Amino acid sequence: MKNTRSNIMAATRKLIVEKGYSDMTTKDVAKEAQVNEVTLFRQFGSKKELLLTTLKEAEWIPSVNKEIYDQFQWDLTSDLRLMMEAYLTQVTPEIVRFSLGLRAQEIYQETMPYIEKIPTAFIQTLEDYLIRMKSKKQVKIHDPKKSAEIIFSSMIGFAFLHAYSSSDQYEKEVEIFISDAIDQFINGLI
Repeated sequence: MKNTRSNIMAATRKLIVEKGYSDMTTKDVAKEAQVNEVTLFRQFGSKKELLLTTLKEAEWIPSVNKEIYDQFQWDLTSDLRLMMEAYLTQVTPEIVRFSLGLRAQEIYQETMPYIEKIPTAFIQTLEDYLIRMKSKKQVKIHDPKKSAEIIFSSMIGFAFLHAYSSSDQYEKEVEIFISDAIDQFINGLI
């Protein structure tokens, strides 16, 4: 039963990436999960409930691991690299396409809280880090929150720009982006 449920939710994620919520049908999900459509409705009730359950039980939502604080060296270059790698490792082109598929008008209000978790967590981590670096007199910034938002915006912009890149191409571009972005931020922050 649990395996069937997991298969249905995995199929839902896959089809949202491929088609978006509006174009995905419960028939498509059932076929992809190799179950009867009745099984899908018995377990989830409706297409919308299937999506919301998939989001609630999500392993897909990128998050900031609290242990990242233990990994900080309090060196701007290495710590920005650590945070950018953590974000861009999790926010793959597939995750970006999934989040784009969740923006259908008929479900937007219900899905936004899940989508908003990602930037909130990463921006807060960046802001906390910059506040600490400012208190250590390692950076000269006036507003750590705005600086965190700028750094995060560049990461999310990069991720969305490469939403349809191949995995190999994305991995190559990530390394170049991180190095170039850090260089730009360091020259602007120190």
